[in-house]
Amino acid sequence: MQRFIGCSAACLMSITLAVLTLIGCSDSPPPPPGIAVLSNRPDLVSGGDALVEVRLAHGVYANELVVTLNGASVTSAFAADATSTSLVGLVTGLTEGANQLVATTRGKSSQLTITNHSKGGPIFSGPQLDPWVCATVDAAPVNVTVPGTTLTASVPTRLSGLDNNATDAKCNAPSKLTYYYQPKAKEGSACTFTINGTDPCFVPWDTANPPAAAAVANFTNDQGITVRSIVRLERGTMNRGIYQIAAFRDPALPYTLAAPQKGWNGKLLWMFGASAAAHRLQAPVTPATAFNDVALRSGFMVATASLNDNGTNANHVLAAETMMMVKEHIVEQYGPIRYTIGNGCSGGSIQQQTIAGSYPGLIDGIQPNCSYQDQINIELEIKDCGLLADRYYRTANGTPLSDAKRSAIAGHLNPNFCAVWVSSFLPAYDPTRAANCGPNFPQALVYDPVLRPKGVRCTLLDHEATRLGTFVDTDGARKANKVFDNVGVQYGLKALKSGAITPEEFLQVNEGVGSYSPDLVWSGAAGGTPAARVSSLPQTLSNIYLAGVLSDAKLLSQVAIIDLRGNQNPLGDIHANWRSWGMRERLDKANGNHNNHVIWASTPGLRPGAALESKSFMTMDKWLAAVETDTTTRTRAEKIVANRPAGLGDLCYATAGATQADLAQELVLGSSACPVTYQASPRQTAGGPLAEDILKCELKPLAFSDVDYTGVTFTADQQARLRAVFATGVCDWSKPGVGQQRSPGWYSFATGTGVALPAVPVATPQ
Repeated sequence: MQRFIGCSAACLMSITLAVLTLIGCSDSPPPPPGIAVLSNRPDLVSGGDALVEVRLAHGVYANELVVTLNGASVTSAFAADATSTSLVGLVTGLTEGANQLVATTRGKSSQLTITNHSKGGPIFSGPQLDPWVCATVDAAPVNVTVPGTTLTASVPTRLSGLDNNATDAKCNAPSKLTYYYQPKAKEGSACTFTINGTDPCFVPWDTANPPAAAAVANFTNDQGITVRSIVRLERGTMNRGIYQIAAFRDPALPYTLAAPQKGWNGKLLWMFGASAAAHRLQAPVTPATAFNDVALRSGFMVATASLNDNGTNANHVLAAETMMMVKEHIVEQYGPIRYTIGNGCSGGSIQQQTIAGSYPGLIDGIQPNCSYQDQINIELEIKDCGLLADRYYRTANGTPLSDAKRSAIAGHLNPNFCAVWVSSFLPAYDPTRAANCGPNFPQALVYDPVLRPKGVRCTLLDHEATRLGTFVDTDGARKANKVFDNVGVQYGLKALKSGAITPEEFLQVNEGVGSYSPDLVWSGAAGGTPAARVSSLPQTLSNIYLAGVLSDAKLLSQVAIIDLRGNQNPLGDIHANWRSWGMRERLDKANGNHNNHVIWASTPGLRPGAALESKSFMTMDKWLAAVETDTTTRTRAEKIVANRPAGLGDLCYATAGATQADLAQELVLGSSACPVTYQASPRQTAGGPLAEDILKCELKPLAFSDVDYTGVTFTADQQARLRAVFATGVCDWSKPGVGQQRSPGWYSFATGTGVALPAVPVATPQ
């Protein structure tokens, strides 16, 4: 009160009005605080914590804020100076299920429901696989029982790489922190920014006996910030998998979200693993994987997770969920992520393109190499090749076919191309094969149609049973619904039209090719009766398309793509060159252009050379940095195209791109000078599209006047036999496939039935 001594009535009135203005008192009182979860969607939070922002109305002070979680105060999490209007805090103590976060100022409140899920999952991927075997510190065996059966066996576990075993059935275990540093003697040297190899930059840091400060090199990131060259490697469990995160961080200095250390530039590189499998064993991660030379040298954080290794987990909804959970953890413990770049070959390309195309926002730019469009699409070529090379070509009619005729039917230059699929990945669809379940998985737990009809079916399809749906077969076993469908498929149609095979050979291959049962049993022809084809269910296919498991590429328009196409196809490798152009055709069909997609081809070899891989990464970083600064009202897809670096386009190299000198020799992709060309597949030689996005074709009546048979003459007997083969009609590739439709993105199988997630929950006034 002493401040007002000697003040006139007019003076007091002036002060009063000023104070009322400062606290927001007027004819319209200030609105309640705004609430937003920064680390994830409020309904997809996991692990018991969330990074939350509370926004204050103009004129409201931070010390007026009260925040409660389920009725208990958590205001202290939002400590800030008195002038802050945006307060950020890590809210901990979330219980599983719905939590009520309430922010109040001056009697006005907003409420946001935060739905928290177990750190061990699931969130939207649906019911988890059972049995599932957690990794252990010493790889000691554990006893496992198949649910609903008496099948029990001892199963060797995988080495976790952690210091403690899981504390529960969801494989949750304490995280492990390891530090590595660069000795001063290696500063500025040509060492490799990794922990292994002939000249690694980093050696282990002994926390109990750290090196002298003068013995540690300095590191300067791409923002010009210099710190001590020390990398912190965090490994832990998430969603029943194991993750790891590598970033510059000095153990001698404090680190808080409000004042983080500056070695990390806020950018993230996510590494995706190759191959394809459906393991039932929690897998470790290799520490060296996190030490990506180019990314770390720039100051990026590098992360990966075992469930983002397609070689152990080919379930891409589960992979997307895991990536989301780990990224949430990064934001809550390290700080905001500016943007995320993906990298990975083969199965790693599958996860990049499928996750980016079905769960937009998780990845901003992808670098698929040795690429495939998706996992489901591959089944077409694998099983078509199996039916031809492993089955029909062994029959009396198929054996005489020359290599040239076989290549024409399959669409491959190398007649042994199909044999590679048969020996490598066709067995992944065999439910009796114990190796599909993981290393040393016991046969005693695995399905056998006679001995163990309720045993574990570790096929790529049964791994996806939640998304595909299931049925109970005649042997009493529950199996995943079929995806592969070849009803109406005219194998070798283009070979027939070109004259590469005769009408009789065309007829014989379609009479005899048959199909596979869910147990990978061939329905071969016998006694002149056409072999049975297999039909998939429209609802199964609808789930696949809606979930984006087979990407229609509409949402991929929101992602920058540099496809690094190695030239292995002519050598018979299964990473067919056409798949890069197949994805491009999907983009064109969905978006009317492929302006967010470039192809950089190289040869020989499956992977790009070091210089080319580095160029791709640096170009992608430049691309996304420009998008990041685009403050226009353009859509995300428009920003990706508008900020594509000047001059960035398709390229071809007659080398692998190992050195900078190699990169100076640029060729025009598709020109006669470019050695990287593409062939086709059995489905394409049957008339199917390059996009290979039709799983089950619409049928049209068999008509010998059709343009399909221009220049081809069938005898009356051959016509009758073809009518028997295609009694319900032949594929009409001019129409969309059965069940084919756009994916809305962010599909959830939490209830076992796929549905699109609702709009992001927002805070509401109380």
